Amino acid sequence: MIGHSRGKRERNKLTTGSSDVVFVGGGIVACLSGYLLSRRGYNVTILEADSLGSHASGFAFGGLDPLTGVGMPEPLLEFSLWCYGRHRGLARELHDASGIDVGFEVRDRLHLAFTDDEVRSAKADIEWMKDVGGFHVEWLDNFQAREQEPQVSQEIAGALFEQSPGAVEPYRFILAAMRAGERYKAEMLQRRATGLITDGERVTGVQLENGIINAGIVVLAMGPWTGLASEWCGVDIPVTPLKGQILRLRTSHDPLKLAVNYSHSYVATKPDGLIWAGTTEEESGFDNSPNPAARDSIMADFLKMIPGMTDAELLQQTACLRPLSGDGMPIVDKINGWDNLYVATGAGRKGILWSTGMAQVLCDLIADGKPDVPGAEHFKLDRFPAKV
Repeated sequence: MIGHSRGKRERNKLTTGSSDVVFVGGGIVACLSGYLLSRRGYNVTILEADSLGSHASGFAFGGLDPLTGVGMPEPLLEFSLWCYGRHRGLARELHDASGIDVGFEVRDRLHLAFTDDEVRSAKADIEWMKDVGGFHVEWLDNFQAREQEPQVSQEIAGALFEQSPGAVEPYRFILAAMRAGERYKAEMLQRRATGLITDGERVTGVQLENGIINAGIVVLAMGPWTGLASEWCGVDIPVTPLKGQILRLRTSHDPLKLAVNYSHSYVATKPDGLIWAGTTEEESGFDNSPNPAARDSIMADFLKMIPGMTDAELLQQTACLRPLSGDGMPIVDKINGWDNLYVATGAGRKGILWSTGMAQVLCDLIADGKPDVPGAEHFKLDRFPAKV
């Protein structure tokens, strides 16, 4: 098997002036994958139409909660736990390689419940969460929850308390991943791709707005724009943009002791002392502009959770487009019908957490022909029915 993977790698290496692996798109999955592959000896080029961290990977909140969200507990719990564990070690690894602190920290959470239905749902989640190793999860009544965070609403029925989920600072995370890759000669070019150059069932390069780049392997990692590449390769990639907006606020109140969640919304104090409150889930095409309706919706949930912070001053409102697959789970696979074309996208709101696992799955597929990360079998592109 080792000899086979080495042979495969050598077949995909090209001459000087070309890259072994070309990524179309420069988000966190591309940058992490580029680091892993360049460390294994691949010549890696990442094509980014804009600037590093200028989209969802750089503007996300950065929460690392492996117990909540799509695919929980089945089929993605084991994968999410793997990703979280990798983040803990990767933070040190990237710091050593790049000199950049990604801001990894353990940040406990309260998931608030106001209604009887929300209480029942939270307690049902606790039944399976309590058996997950490495995390302490329990139900807290109103008094106990406000002991943990005195600033939460007195109107809550209680809260699910989750000890030990984490967080990173996303922009520093993607910057560290890219700088670490550059240590092993990976490069990022600020160029816009417009198509693929092919020869039979092989992709031989990427067409740019003003030139071409030859490639031994091409990875489509264009975030919410990956679906547009379906026309390039003749295979449907069911990914659409999911818009999310975040408010950055300043308040005279004490910092929150932990992160507070309610429904799809959250609020937490960041290391710089600002309050971050989010988020929205908007299907609005490729419009990535902030809007007053989202601001008002986020503020309403924020003040429902933390009603005393009426003095909060809005400093910045950001919006970004997350890549959402047809079922909300990642797509990381070699594209059928092509010898050397891969795709890595579709993580939705879990992109920062899942980036470590997605990058490792992709690296394993390219270098060894099969992934060695639990849950990777759920990321195949052919799980979606082909469009006629």
